[in-house]
Amino acid sequence: MGRLGVSPSGQRDAAPLAIEGRLSADRAAELRTALRRHARTGSEDLVLDLSTVTHLGTAALAVLVELDRELRPRGRRLRITGAQGSVAAMLSAVDWEDLACRRLPGRPPQPGLVLQVGTNALYLLTEMRRLFSFAGGLFLCSFSCLLRSRLRLAEMLRFVDRAGVDAVPIVALSAALLGLILGFLGSLQLKPYGAQLLVADMVALAIVRELGPVITSILVAGRSGSGYAAELGAMVVDEEVDALTTMGFDPVEFLAVPRVAAVAVSMPVLILISDLAGVLGGLAVGVFAMDLTAAQYLEETRAVLTLQHLIVGVAKGCVFGTVAAAVGCFKGLGVRGGANAVGRAATSAVVTGIFLVILLDSLFAVILAYLPF
Repeated sequence: MGRLGVSPSGQRDAAPLAIEGRLSADRAAELRTALRRHARTGSEDLVLDLSTVTHLGTAALAVLVELDRELRPRGRRLRITGAQGSVAAMLSAVDWEDLACRRLPGRPPQPGLVLQVGTNALYLLTEMRRLFSFAGGLFLCSFSCLLRSRLRLAEMLRFVDRAGVDAVPIVALSAALLGLILGFLGSLQLKPYGAQLLVADMVALAIVRELGPVITSILVAGRSGSGYAAELGAMVVDEEVDALTTMGFDPVEFLAVPRVAAVAVSMPVLILISDLAGVLGGLAVGVFAMDLTAAQYLEETRAVLTLQHLIVGVAKGCVFGTVAAAVGCFKGLGVRGGANAVGRAATSAVVTGIFLVILLDSLFAVILAYLPF
């Protein structure tokens, strides 16, 4: 901003501030700081001499209006002299009095705690109602497709490849690391008592009945659930779902059923792979950290595991994975808005899916505690 100072002529309070150069956007902050410094001193109107200013940008103009607005409550004004050419044209193009005297909108009041709790509770109830309605429609559409042989097998197999085959490496690696961690922690507790062999029991039961289905379902919610939400949400934003409805297709039957069916078909295989990887992770700890032979470890695992445990784990995992996939489809088809809404739907699908997996697992734990399983 070239030079900004008090003119050598006249008294200090009434002397104009001479400004020169181009007042572009990158100099607006510097102009604001300099003018406020001069506005703090003196009691007369603040006079600006713009005769040597060659350009006045909108940002600098906003700084001048803001300064005039701040001076008025103190009985002072901002007066501009010497404006020429484009600078004068810029000043004449705006209604200075209207801008300087207009009441600025106040900050909206923040809702109280009770109002926030009530609003969130109503939103949660609405989402639960929509989720149950979608689940009922999905169940009826799936049942209808099976009865009438209208299931799109080619489309479902394509999703099986994406949701099942592509998930094998991450599922196996995660389960193996989980089994290794369980085995290592168990060995630390049992080795002082000479009960290292019981680590095989602990790892096998924990992986097959609980952790295998849960970790697999969480990974499915993170991969397939978010993917379904983003994919279907983009179709909603691009009005492809509206086009399907216009052509007479049910979006739930046409889009959601193949995806959920693919996850339901893939889950048993993924859970079995997860169980095997988890047991092998515990086996590695047993062999290399507890001086057990592979035959001893596998024999103890075979003795403690029964078909009943395996069926319970696979059944739970199928329910968890199907719910996670259904939540992803539900969030995707419920997108309203643009790209931001698609991102929020994908995030919400993962969070909701994982929460429901944990909730359902706790319900299964309570129910199975009272059953002979």
